[in-house]
Amino acid sequence: MKAIGIVGSPRKNGNVDTLVQAVLDGAKEAGYQTKKYYLNEMKYQGCQACGYCKSHESCRLEDDVTNLLKDIAEADAVVFGSPIYFHRFTGQFDLMMDRMYSLIDTGFKSRLPPGKKAVIVTSQGNPDLPMFERAANEFAEILKFLGFEVTEIVRMASGGAPNAVLERKDLLEKARSAGRAL
Repeated sequence: MKAIGIVGSPRKNGNVDTLVQAVLDGAKEAGYQTKKYYLNEMKYQGCQACGYCKSHESCRLEDDVTNLLKDIAEADAVVFGSPIYFHRFTGQFDLMMDRMYSLIDTGFKSRLPPGKKAVIVTSQGNPDLPMFERAANEFAEILKFLGFEVTEIVRMASGGAPNAVLERKDLLEKARSAGRAL
């Protein structure tokens, strides 16, 4: 079994990265092989709206997201993590998410094999957790359209400090449990 984590935060070892790692650690305990991608360190561009992926099996762009999309297709579980900036995921995450359009065929059916599981991880500086739920909820709908079962959304409020999650043992355990339950 294979689980991959995708970190859409520019902060390596920040709150989102730490929570994604906690989910992957739980998955490893459950017998998964794990791998993590840092979008901020990758070289890629967004969807070019060329339609190539509708007449072919993949996106025509060949960059760092190409391998990520292959790993998403091969993985049994994927952990998607991003901070919330201005009610949305980061730009790095949005570009990758747009490229996921290539995972649907011309008839708007998912090219992914059924049975994949997903965990979504978010962090926001604002203490009002419900204020920014929409970003993750909308992404969960995209994942469901692609055939994923979203098993958990791990949300962190008051995450402005890069290591604030280290004080949140409850949230770290929730993330680890989400990984073990994959």
